[in-house]
Amino acid sequence: MTATIRRAEVIVIGGGQAGLAAGYHLSRAGIPFLILDAGTHAGESWRQRWDSLELFTPARYSSLPGLPFPGDPGHYPGKDEVAGYMQDYARAFALPIRHGTRVSSLERCAGGGYRLETDSGRYEAAQVIVATGAYQQPRIPAIAAGLSSAVAQLHSAAYRNPGQIPGRTVLVVGAANSGAQIAADLAPAHQVWLSRGAPIRRLPRRILGIPIHSLGDHLGLIAAPFDTWRGRTQRGDLLVGASLRQLARRHGIKLLGRATGAAGRTIRFADGQELDADTVIWATGYRPDYSWIHAPVLGPDGLPRHQRGVTGSPGLYFLGMHNQYSRGSSLIYWVRHDAAYIVSHIRAREASGRAGTGKGDDHPGDPADADPEQAAGQLPVASNLPARR
Repeated sequence: MTATIRRAEVIVIGGGQAGLAAGYHLSRAGIPFLILDAGTHAGESWRQRWDSLELFTPARYSSLPGLPFPGDPGHYPGKDEVAGYMQDYARAFALPIRHGTRVSSLERCAGGGYRLETDSGRYEAAQVIVATGAYQQPRIPAIAAGLSSAVAQLHSAAYRNPGQIPGRTVLVVGAANSGAQIAADLAPAHQVWLSRGAPIRRLPRRILGIPIHSLGDHLGLIAAPFDTWRGRTQRGDLLVGASLRQLARRHGIKLLGRATGAAGRTIRFADGQELDADTVIWATGYRPDYSWIHAPVLGPDGLPRHQRGVTGSPGLYFLGMHNQYSRGSSLIYWVRHDAAYIVSHIRAREASGRAGTGKGDDHPGDPADADPEQAAGQLPVASNLPARR
């Protein structure tokens, strides 16, 4: 028997914040589409983060296009609030999401378009948006292999709460936002050491009572392209909130230099210190994994080659990547701009194909000067939904 092939005009791979924003703009443009997501519910990846996690953006800047985040606009939502909001969002706009569908392979079809292999069958689409997110595969440094089995090790992606952490002495390696929050979470129940690498710029949550993201938005910094003077000021990682020294004073956390080696129970640091730890939490970030994409869009480093998410392979796009176009490219509120931009390309390419111009495989003209919120049609804004209980 021949396996059934499911077809859609556009397939979005990934139902997180980027995929949902893409779905919203595709709906506004009246373009048939389907979202494939490996999770069982919208926002599932947020529920899998640690229990006390809260966003460093206030609710006002934690919403997707068309639906304000519920509650006080100035509060900082927790991870379960975010997951609930994304479920509400998918329902409010009736986005066609096929959950429990993990894409294992993407390749071009001989006659144009793309073929996707999934754990629930084969799909084909004329155009595809890869919206698998900025954080894909946990990265653990090679020095971890030097630690003995007597030391418990886990990546920050697997951390949930202090109760799961054995022993008294805990080392958190990595002092960006995740590492700093986890160290503070652990401090009441453990002796916590925090290893910091290269210096990270720090910004307070508020300046003169104004949320830092509100300032960044009104000054046009967060959405600024990296090739502009405003965008260049946004390069590099940021620590938002308390400084590491403030964390150390408030929570009794001890600061160490960069971790350089490990043997047995002992970790060595660039500042010459050593520590015998019971548990090590690697808050060392993530690495992208596009090895499942078999189209000529990846460079020697395995990363997509694109211009603001538009690749050289006709009809294939990327959305929601870290630093894709601006600092806001991977942030919930600002991903809408890249989503609208990509959908404007999809709409133009679809229109040129319908017109029979013979230019269906060409990239349309650059719509960067158009208002991204007007670039994809008119779908009503949903009313604010009540906070989930």
